[in-house]
Amino acid sequence: MSVLPEFREVMASPLRHDLTELPGLDYLSSPTGAIKEAQELAAAAFGADATWFLVNGTTVGIQAAVLATCGPADALILARNCHLAAFSAMALAGCHPIYVMPVQDENLGIAHGITPDALRRAFSNASSDGRHVGAVLVVCPTYFGITSDIAQLASICHEHGAPLLVDEAHGGHFAFHASFPAHALAQGADVTIQSTHKVLSSLGQSSMLHVKGDRVSHECISRALQTLQSSSPSYLLLASLDAARAHAQLPDTFQEPLDAAAAARQLLRELPGSGLLDDHIQTGTDGIHGVDPLRLTLVANSLGMSGFALDDLLQREFGVCAEMSTDKTVVFALGPGSRMEHVRQLAAALSSIRGRSRSPSQQRSQPPLQSAAARSSLPEMRLTPREAFFARTARVSAHEAVGRICAELLCPYPPGVPAVVPGELLTTDVIEMLRQVASGGGKVAGAADSSLETFAVILEAS
Repeated sequence: MSVLPEFREVMASPLRHDLTELPGLDYLSSPTGAIKEAQELAAAAFGADATWFLVNGTTVGIQAAVLATCGPADALILARNCHLAAFSAMALAGCHPIYVMPVQDENLGIAHGITPDALRRAFSNASSDGRHVGAVLVVCPTYFGITSDIAQLASICHEHGAPLLVDEAHGGHFAFHASFPAHALAQGADVTIQSTHKVLSSLGQSSMLHVKGDRVSHECISRALQTLQSSSPSYLLLASLDAARAHAQLPDTFQEPLDAAAAARQLLRELPGSGLLDDHIQTGTDGIHGVDPLRLTLVANSLGMSGFALDDLLQREFGVCAEMSTDKTVVFALGPGSRMEHVRQLAAALSSIRGRSRSPSQQRSQPPLQSAAARSSLPEMRLTPREAFFARTARVSAHEAVGRICAELLCPYPPGVPAVVPGELLTTDVIEMLRQVASGGGKVAGAADSSLETFAVILEAS
């Protein structure tokens, strides 16, 4: 990872700089000095009216944004593929969820963005139920680098008097080069939360929250963060956020990574049998407005193996670490520090693997993994996330869990869309789908029992 030279000097002696809220170092919860100045510089760089530094990751930013906009009587419209933090945020706020399913790529098992029409239907459903919508929360870009039509989504939200909150965890770099998709604030979003440590060069666990316009109260954001964040923040994390902002603003920070990404696409397309997500999608269609050029999503099946197997092989034999893998894809993330030599290393590794892999006609035919996002309907919601959080629970066998209210958030990867969340009904279909994903090499996040032989359910009051 490439970082600002001044910050590299700080990290040469981290214990010396692992300080606390001493005089002259300012206070994160109510900044008036150095932290205030650093946040104002960040706001100007990212096109925001105000920026808050986060030392509990994007998780705390999502929670604060929801707490600042949604009360117990309100509804939160959210994409079903939102991060786990959105569900804990609803438990904290006590609001009522109205889910919008993202567009699903049935062939690759990938969830994209939500469509403007789907968002309009969600507002209509809220109106029919007599619910006031406190905010709308969407993910943009996705883990695969796909962006949504934020401008249209923001327009719809504002027509209904609701702010648009964007989990922009993987898009912190969008504001810094013309080759990137437009960042969400520039398209009308009211709040964005970015994992500055993912593509930019801050330390892990450090993120930023940006607000633009007057639809979301700055005071409410500050109060929520004072409630949720540590009162003893790491000044190494804070310094890394300031350094990441300054590094991103340098004129040449992203040119080499962009050149490397373009070269990688060309080399991978020249590799016999290889395939890229870019070749499977069409921008400007439902749920797909653009693509982050620094994300490379390889269709692994074209190399004669699953994405999970390819990811494992690349790490074990070639020292190439992917960002993530699914049954059919492997995702590579480039950023500051990515060089042409890394591209050549990846291309050589894939060429070697291609030389020993079976041709598609020789592969054993396997049924595609069923996708949570591909289901036509969501599980029945019996309790709100807050009600489910405070309910008494028990762990029972899978057979006994059928027809009971789930107490766990169970999210299969692929595609990263929760199959069931706390307060929803567990069904035979859901349990079978989760087991199929796990047996096919996928993961079920949130399952305390990885064997999926038992599930946590809610004990209903007698």
